[in-house]
Amino acid sequence: MKYKSTAFWLSLFALLFVYLQLSAKFHFFYLEQSRLFLFSWDYVREKLWSPGGVSLLAGEFLLQFFALPYVGAGITAALLTGVGAATEAVVKRIAPAGGLYLLYLLPVAALLFVQFDFNYFLQGTIAYLCVLGALWLYLRMEAMPFGRRLAAALLLTPLLFGLCGAAGGLFAVCVMLREGLNRTRGGYWFGLTGVEIAVAGAGCVYGAVIGEYRFAFLPDAYYHSYPILTPPTVIYFSWICLPAVMLMAWLLRKRAVSEKRRKRECLFQLLLAALLFGAGISKYNDAKSATLKELDYYAGRQQWDSIIEKCTGRLTNYLYLCYLNMALAEKGEFADRLFSFDQCGLPGLMVAWNNSFHVASFLSDLYFTLGETALSQKMAFEAFVAVTGDNSPRHLKRLVQTNLIFGEYAVAEKYINLLAKTLCYRDWAKAHRRFLYNDTAVEADALLGAKRRSLPAQSTLALLDGMGTDLLRRAEAMPSDVLPVHYAGAARLLAKEIKPFQELIETYYGTPVLPSLPRSFQEAVFILSEDDPAYWKRFDIPEQLIQGFAAFKQQVQDNRSNPTLPALSEKAFGDTYWHYYLFK
Repeated sequence: MKYKSTAFWLSLFALLFVYLQLSAKFHFFYLEQSRLFLFSWDYVREKLWSPGGVSLLAGEFLLQFFALPYVGAGITAALLTGVGAATEAVVKRIAPAGGLYLLYLLPVAALLFVQFDFNYFLQGTIAYLCVLGALWLYLRMEAMPFGRRLAAALLLTPLLFGLCGAAGGLFAVCVMLREGLNRTRGGYWFGLTGVEIAVAGAGCVYGAVIGEYRFAFLPDAYYHSYPILTPPTVIYFSWICLPAVMLMAWLLRKRAVSEKRRKRECLFQLLLAALLFGAGISKYNDAKSATLKELDYYAGRQQWDSIIEKCTGRLTNYLYLCYLNMALAEKGEFADRLFSFDQCGLPGLMVAWNNSFHVASFLSDLYFTLGETALSQKMAFEAFVAVTGDNSPRHLKRLVQTNLIFGEYAVAEKYINLLAKTLCYRDWAKAHRRFLYNDTAVEADALLGAKRRSLPAQSTLALLDGMGTDLLRRAEAMPSDVLPVHYAGAARLLAKEIKPFQELIETYYGTPVLPSLPRSFQEAVFILSEDDPAYWKRFDIPEQLIQGFAAFKQQVQDNRSNPTLPALSEKAFGDTYWHYYLFK
């Protein structure tokens, strides 16, 4: 029987690992960016002062390994499998006959569903596992004298509250339920465990150690709900499951069935569990954010080709388009390939900031690409503040870079010192420490030096006259970088602001700022003057493009009354500005 149980849980671990790796691997990378475990006694000591500090530290310690491939899925699958095995151990202390697989799997399912929520802390799963371990230990003492069991319960309850936080209350509820079901003589004394939790929780709230009562007594403690987020109902499922599982096990404790019926029942339970997992996963797996997390992963690792490949085809999300256009810019292909993709207007070029971590993170990357170092730093700091944990390694790295560019070496050193205390980012910190107080090294670096040279000669307020004006100032200050003028021109094309676009190219074409026109700009010249070859010649429009515009114009004239003209145009000229200008 022991071997069967081991085989069952190993099989569950394998299934969970494969599923999580295939469906949520980018989710784990995304989670890792929300917290930063520091190998520092000051950091550890600060966490330990608060109730649940040990489980919090354990969660953050494990979370740092999510930066490595496969590890996030492996750790999560192992924790969930541990919850299932521990639940089995608890149930068998109540109903020794066993075979209650559905009961074993209910807490696993409930905790699996909540793992997909970015705002849920891994600490919650670790705390739950600790409660199961303490409950199993307590149930093993049932043959002991009453006084010893009571003493154990009264000791374990505050210990769990200190180590795991609010989960200590769940343990107290389970102990009181067990003693109530057993009708233990003097069992009312176990109500003191509830008193312990009430006093400890109220004292922590009164002393401002815990902010609200719900964080002292409910699973809200393991969810990033401050200041405006309301925890979803799913975070309560696992806490409801455990007392319910204990009650069902108690009701079924004396059942006796034949071996043949037991096998049928086990098969039926596993089928029900599979249906439960399937229904819950489809409801709670947060598939809507999967693409965003994948694009964020690629951007954080500068995998621009992967972003372009992911965004090929029709796009319905402005933020995805922004990632695509940023990737094209990083590849040096932005203005040439802009309309080869499904552009949807100006919001696809630069999404508006909405005070969220996700958008702030993207804008920090985009502004850094454009050379807007001050804005990149501002958005990195906003993302750093908005993150669910204490620190965000990715944005700490950006703050290091921007402060090195500005020559703010003392600030950069502070952030480097933090990263140096981590496991996965200490090498990066070591590599960037050589730039501290060393202007020569910064200016010689391909990335940092180029960004420093693009800084304006005179400090001004960013966006005071609009992003377009800032970009053109940057283009004039550093003509060797064509991206600012390309971005400014593309913004006018996407907004179909033809006159401002005409002013831009007539002002800058042939100068060091815009020595030649990229393909999308060349195509737009025909919109400015569709019947003036002399105007085309002024901008050195190639003959092949002239012939292409003639074919486009002929198609429009021949199918003017044809309702399928937009589809015909998209098939033949969908990658041109002409099609975008007329039909999108």
